[in-house]
Formats: sequence, C-alpha cells, structure tokens
Amino acid sequence: MSTGNYTPAPGGPFSAFTPSMWPQDILAKYCQKDPNMEAELQYDEFGFRIDSEDGVETSKWQRGEGAPQREDPQQRLRWQAHLEFTHNHTVGDLTWDKISPTLARSDRLRTLVLGGIPHSMRPQLWMRLSGALQKKRTSEISYREIVKNSSNDDTTAAKQIEKDLLRTMPTNACFSTLSSVGVPKLRRVLRGLAWLYPDIGYCQGTGMVVSCLLLFLEEEDALWMMCALIEDLLPPSYFSSTLLGVQTDQRVLRQLIVQYLPSLDQLLQEHDIELSLITLHWFLTAFASVVDIRILLRIWDLLFYEGSVVLFQVTLGMLKIKEEELVSSENSASIFNTLSDLPSQLEDGAAVLGEAVRLAGSLSQESLDAHRHKHLAYILAEQAQLNSGNSHSLHTNLNKVVRRQSLRRKSTLSSLLWGEDEVEALKAKNIKQTELVAALREAISRTAEHFHCLDPRNCSTDFTPDYSMEIQEMVPTALITYMQLITPTSISHKPFVPLGWFPAKFVEVLDERSKEYSLAGDDTVTEAVNDLVRGTLCPALKAIFQHGLKKPSILGGPCHPWLFIEEAASREVERDFNSVYSRLVLCKTYRLDEDGKVLTPEELLYRAVQSVNMSHDTAHVQMDVKFRSLICVGLNEQVLHLWLEVLCSSMNAVEKWYHPWSFLRSPGWVQIKCELRVLSKFAFSLSQDCELPTKKEEKEQRPLKEGVQDMLVKHHLFSWDIDG
Repeated sequence: MSTGNYTPAPGGPFSAFTPSMWPQDILAKYCQKDPNMEAELQYDEFGFRIDSEDGVETSKWQRGEGAPQREDPQQRLRWQAHLEFTHNHTVGDLTWDKISPTLARSDRLRTLVLGGIPHSMRPQLWMRLSGALQKKRTSEISYREIVKNSSNDDTTAAKQIEKDLLRTMPTNACFSTLSSVGVPKLRRVLRGLAWLYPDIGYCQGTGMVVSCLLLFLEEEDALWMMCALIEDLLPPSYFSSTLLGVQTDQRVLRQLIVQYLPSLDQLLQEHDIELSLITLHWFLTAFASVVDIRILLRIWDLLFYEGSVVLFQVTLGMLKIKEEELVSSENSASIFNTLSDLPSQLEDGAAVLGEAVRLAGSLSQESLDAHRHKHLAYILAEQAQLNSGNSHSLHTNLNKVVRRQSLRRKSTLSSLLWGEDEVEALKAKNIKQTELVAALREAISRTAEHFHCLDPRNCSTDFTPDYSMEIQEMVPTALITYMQLITPTSISHKPFVPLGWFPAKFVEVLDERSKEYSLAGDDTVTEAVNDLVRGTLCPALKAIFQHGLKKPSILGGPCHPWLFIEEAASREVERDFNSVYSRLVLCKTYRLDEDGKVLTPEELLYRAVQSVNMSHDTAHVQMDVKFRSLICVGLNEQVLHLWLEVLCSSMNAVEKWYHPWSFLRSPGWVQIKCELRVLSKFAFSLSQDCELPTKKEEKEQRPLKEGVQDMLVKHHLFSWDIDG
C-alpha cells in the first residue's frame, strides 16, 4: 500500500482530525501493524501522545468510548432538522453549499449549540456561527495571495514564529517535528495573520489557538476563523504586544467574581492572590492551552456563536465548580495551586457549560462592554500617570495600543461605490474604540508637550486625563431663582446684569478678557502649534466623528461629520433656548459675547458653525477645512470638551447620522470628553481662516496679537463695564 492512502480506524488515533491532517507516516505503521509501533509512542484520536503507563486509557479511546466523532444520533438529527427547516426551500437533498454562510440567531439554534455540535459538522458550522465563512467569501484578497505576501523569512514576526513552531503543541503528532504535517500549515497561517494585521504582528497566544483549529479545519478556514476572532468575537488589542484587551478583561473578571462569587472574592482578598496571573492565559488562548480538548470543543461551540462573553461565563462556572475546595484550602499556596490546576481537572464539558449558564447566563454583551469601557479607561489613566515623567515612553506606549484593522485589499470599484470606511464598518461591527482613543491621546499629549516646552507657566500643568465619573455641580436654588429673573426670554434681548457684579462664585463666566494668553498657542508667533492642531489633533478627532457614520448609497447625497455637526448644533441651540434651566444649571461654563450676553456652549457652538460657514463658503473650501477651523475655534474658547457633550446629547441627530455601534452613540464619548478637557488648560489663539486662500497674505501682515492689553484685565472679572 502506498503512502498517503491510510485512513484512521473509527475511534482510533487521529480519527477526530480533518483528513488533510492525517499523519500518513504514523498511520502506515498502525495499519501495517508495525511491532515497533507498540513499543513506541501511542496517540489518541486527537493526535496527542499517550504515555505507556496510560495503556488502559489508550485502549479505551481506541475502542471509541466517549470519542467526539461517536456522535449522538438524536442530536445529529436535531441539527439536520433545524438546517433543513431553515434552509431547504427546494426539492432535493440539503447540501452545505445550499446553506447560508451565516445562520440566523434564534433560541432554537442556541439550544442546539449548548447541546453540542456533532463533530463531523463542526468545520462547517463553526465557519457559519462565527462569521468566518462570510469573511472568506467576501474578501477581496485570496488566501493564496495572503500566503504569497507573507512568505518573507526575514521579518521579525517570521523569525519569532519559526522559534515557536515546535513549542506550540509539542505532544501532538502533527506539530512535534519540523516534518510533521501541521507545522508548515501553522507557519503559513501565523505569517498570514501577522501580514494581515501588522499592528498586531505575532502573538504566542495565537499559535495555540491556530494549532487547535488546524486539527479540525483546512488551513485557509483556520485563518478566516482567526480573522473572525480578532475582528468580531474578541475586543481590540487581545493579541497585541500590549495585551491591553486581555488585561482589561482580567479586571472585568475580578469585578464579576465580586458579583457572582462573593465567597471566593473574600478568599482571594484575604490571601492576597492575584487571579490574573492564572487566568490571563486562559483568556489569551481561549482555554486551548489549559483544558482537555474534548471540553475545549464544547466551549468553542458556544464561543463562536455568542462571542467573548463565553470566556467569562465559563471561567465563572469553572471557579464555581471548585469553590468549595478552594474555600476549604488551608493556605495561599494551596489555593494558588488549586486554581492553577483547575482547568485540567475538569472532565465533563456538559457540566462545565451547564454551570456556566446557570451561574452567569444573565451576563449580557452590553453589560460586559460597559465594564470593559470603565476598566480600559482606568488602565489607560494608570499608564499615563506612570509615564507622565517620560514623554518618549508615553508616545511609545500609545503607539503600541493596537489598531485592530483588517488590511485586506479592496477593489477600486467597491471603494468608489461604497467607501472604504463603510466596507470596513460592515466587516467589523464590533466597536474599534481603543485605536481612536490612542490616536487622540497621542495628539493631545504632543500638543500639551508643545506648551510645556515653550511656555514656563505650563511646566506644572497636569495633562493626565481625569477619568473619574463626571459630577455635575449643583447651583444653589436661590441662585437659580435669581438667575431666572435676570435672564432674557428672547435670544435677541440683552440680559440685565447689575454693573460691576456677577455671580461668578457659582457659575464660571468667561470672555476674551478672562483668558490667559500664551505665545505657545498663538499661531502668528509659533507656527508649530497650527501644525499640531490641524495636522495631528484634527485628524484624530475626525476619525472619531467618522466612526460609524452612516454612508449614503451610490445615489445618495454627501456624508461628512460636518453635516452632522451643523444639524446637531442647530437642534441643540433651539432646545437650549427653550430651557432656561438647562442654560443655567446643566452647563458649567458660560461666555459673554460682544454685547455682554451670557452664552451657553450650545449657543457658542451654533455661532461658531455659522461663522465658519459664512467665511468658508465664499472660498468654496471642503468640509474637512471647515471641520478643522471649528476645532480651532473650540480650542480658542476652551470649550471643545463641552461641544462634544452638546453634539452627543443631540440624540435625534446622532441616531440619524450614526450606526448603533458608532463611538458617538456609545458611552465611550464620555471618555473622549475627559481627554479633550485637558486641552482647556491651555490658551490657544488660532486663526479660524488660516487655510482659506484669500487669507494667507493677510495673516502674514497681521499684528502680533490684537487686544493683548485686554487680557491684562483678567483679574477684574467682577468690575468691567459691559457696555464699554
């Protein structure tokens, strides 16, 4: 019999593999009953080595008892009936090519997944449950092209991958030597991922996941499964060099233990045990490195259907199973060892999933996302504090916050028809907020350092964002009553403010005469500040405003953040005018216009938008220029963070212009507000019209600073003559 034609015996070694992974050299010895094989290594149906002292277990698995391919006939019939009922609308046998690349979510489907997927159906169902098959079919770059583009041996990722190939799964026959059948497949998939996601590169955690996938899927399908994990099923930066995503999840897990396992929480606190030292690897490899593969298959069935919430449910379920043993432990060492060995001691996958669903089945993705937002903010704030004295280190760490992006090439036609951002948004609906925050933080940090270097007064300024929960200051009732009396009911009327007095003890009132002046922020003196703002800060903010922006069809009108800003500003100033209370209490900062009228941020934003439109429309400039000019006005007025709150509070406009998964419709905008508040500590004097062609010569001839002497009266806030 020639090499390459051997088939594993049912329930025997390698019988659970996909056929392309069958190790023909070893199977030949089994089939030819090589006497030396009995004395050498034995393997189970998954290709893992079985020690000689485990001979009883070997014969058990070779008999097929409990083997995953020995499927429950009733469960298989249930799956077949569900697929036929939901897909077979034509006469004839149902085949996989007739089944949709994505399966409609339903309670019935979830029940079937919880009951387990028949092993022979896993390759096809995993691809459909995870969305990987849809990615594969819609990708504009083929797996062959990915392999070709990632075949360079000299890259850093390629060299590290080569070192880890034999370390990933050394006890499995498919990955134990360089000549093993799975090693070249593993190499190609890992290199392909590093090429597709250059900001992630190679992470050792992916090696374990990919090698397990390769046991059951073709290598091309394994790559698309990893794409689904990276882009959709797991949060950003899970496999990055910073491990920011998985670090965040460890803090979330610790908080959930307080909620779901209070006794265990108390035990961990009493013995001062850092659980993340144990569980981080569980999450990073999606349990592939710690549980028996038979249990792993059941966990992955649910993971590919429900996403990362399963990681928390299963972890909580496993901890619950061992809770009594942990609580009865005598010392810290015993507790730590029990926790470390916990996954490997589990034997029943159905029991693990049952306990996970019973204990934490109510944990929703929305609740999980809220926890993640909060703890990610804490981590970023801690990193900023640690690196506050080292700007170079801060920039380096910010750059390492991974931008989870798919670099699959798009055709020119699709880009023209639908827009690159829309294609990307449809492919990865899981919010990619980490990259946006990182880019903005870097821009703000560079701007703050500019002031720090050029203006000695800013040397002691703390530009670490305050991520604490926003606390609105309440104005005393007596003051509210008084302010209602002196505030006009018509926007055209001038407020009656007693000359020489204003209740600034309670409400911050600012106008041009109250602002600091800094040479570092004046673009007529320091051109670099203009480059920083318009070249770095504005693009970072535009990326946030573009994230999740609804795109029109090919016959639709234009779509740009500026259009949303125009509409939201108009809506909010109208709503603000109709509510005296909101104008006086819900905002902390007010300004006086040239007539001495109190302006809320809503009114100031509306006026700024109108001013930019009036000056820029005559020059026929693009909306990008308008957007940058508005940012400059917001910086000058030190209210950019308040403007963001105004825009995000205009729910009708936000819902009209943005998808539900966008940044501006998520709680994450509060984090951006905290970041932008840092910029209100610096005095900017930026030209609104510097990008207008007709203004360039005028800018060069402008005096150094108009009204500088007005700023000298900033200490006379309570005694200026408003009519003067």
